Amino acid sequence: MKIYIGIDVGTTSLKAIALGERGECLATAKSAYELLACGAEATQNANDWYEAAVSAIREIAGKVKDLGEIQAISVSAQGGATVLLDEFGNTMTPAYSWMDNRSVRESEELKNIFGDELFYSRYGWRMQPNSDAAKLLWMKKNIPEIYESAAAFPSTLGFINLRLTGRIVEDPTCAAIRRLYDINERKISPDLLDHLGLPEDKLPEMLPSGAFVGNLTAEAASRTGLSESVRVYNGAHDQYCASIGSGTVEVGQLMLATGTAWVLLGVTEKPLFGKSRISPCIHPAGGYGALSTVSGIGAAFEWLSRLTNTPIPELSAGAEQRKGKNDSLFFRPSATGTGLLIGGSVGAHITGLTIGHDKYDLALALMEGAAFETALVIEEYKKSGMGTPRSITMSGGATASRFWQSLIADVTGLEVSADKQTDSPALGAAILAWASDSGVEITKTKRAEGSRKVSPSEYSEYYQTKFKSYKEWRRSHK
Repeated sequence: MKIYIGIDVGTTSLKAIALGERGECLATAKSAYELLACGAEATQNANDWYEAAVSAIREIAGKVKDLGEIQAISVSAQGGATVLLDEFGNTMTPAYSWMDNRSVRESEELKNIFGDELFYSRYGWRMQPNSDAAKLLWMKKNIPEIYESAAAFPSTLGFINLRLTGRIVEDPTCAAIRRLYDINERKISPDLLDHLGLPEDKLPEMLPSGAFVGNLTAEAASRTGLSESVRVYNGAHDQYCASIGSGTVEVGQLMLATGTAWVLLGVTEKPLFGKSRISPCIHPAGGYGALSTVSGIGAAFEWLSRLTNTPIPELSAGAEQRKGKNDSLFFRPSATGTGLLIGGSVGAHITGLTIGHDKYDLALALMEGAAFETALVIEEYKKSGMGTPRSITMSGGATASRFWQSLIADVTGLEVSADKQTDSPALGAAILAWASDSGVEITKTKRAEGSRKVSPSEYSEYYQTKFKSYKEWRRSHK
């Protein structure tokens, strides 16, 4: 049996999975590390990422009968983190996390010089203080000696590839979210680098997702317990790996990753740009991805659970009993609303609440609001040229609720599959390694069965009508 390992380097932990060539999960492992957050600053020790990778791979190796069966590794990585290295590959700074927002002035400077529209049209992402380009400008101004003497400026993917193979390589999905890689020209933007005072040869080598990076170095093989013959293939941004892991790899498919924030990723033939600021990029499986965040839904549900001292499963079950009974109660469940620029309204809002409502009515309104916000994003995708989506695959915490899955199906009118795999980014990285090593298209790889499918129910017409009312309320409340 041939075995492939996928590694997901997340914000606070690393997850790994070993995948067999029939798509079956053979072993999993997890290793946590620290995120140092204080005010606008958020940093990590990049070496902790590698130590966590070593720990997780060794744990998986201990569960595999024949280590010689392990063929290849690929990496899913958090996007928008950067670290400075010296000529020997040693860290010179902490890793500045994607959550680090210290570069407010630098972000505004870059927007003033290049224009916000230029950043979006080049990289598929708006310029923001947590953007790597802004953080690099902050470093240039605030730690100039280190900045000038640094030999390399990798993000998470480049750093782990370096530790595993001795070669600093990144892919377009990770480079674009840094606001450094032009997805149209498919190259680093020289005018931006000039302003940053950053030679291009100090940035990671750019290769497509799935490209061969190298074999494990002697040091990496010794640390992980694997053979130097194990091959490493270039990975991708975690949401793109998650789409591979969930089977969202063909045009017209949508992935809805649910957690503290919800992320909707669609697969399209062409990059989707628009006034609402959908984030497009090159998809590892071919075509393009269209990505947006539906902010704060998981956090809002956790807030309601704490406020009412009621477990989330109980809230969900109680909400289901009220289905179709609260025509005028609306809850926009996010702190900033849809991550797209739709409508201009900010802040979480509620309307129609009366003394006769209870916590289960609130839970239903929140869950409906999440479905409505998701449907709004899908509408924006369609307006921008995606066409009519074919299906949605849900992953993450909300898949525990079949009712929530049913709401998404009723509001969108699409069949919704619940992916039972909780580590979709790591699984996607393993599939990427498998497909690349075997010379098979990602769309042709096998996945273990187990997803739960829900079609629109008899409540679909009711929710289509309520969705229209929700949009009218949303437009009027600015």
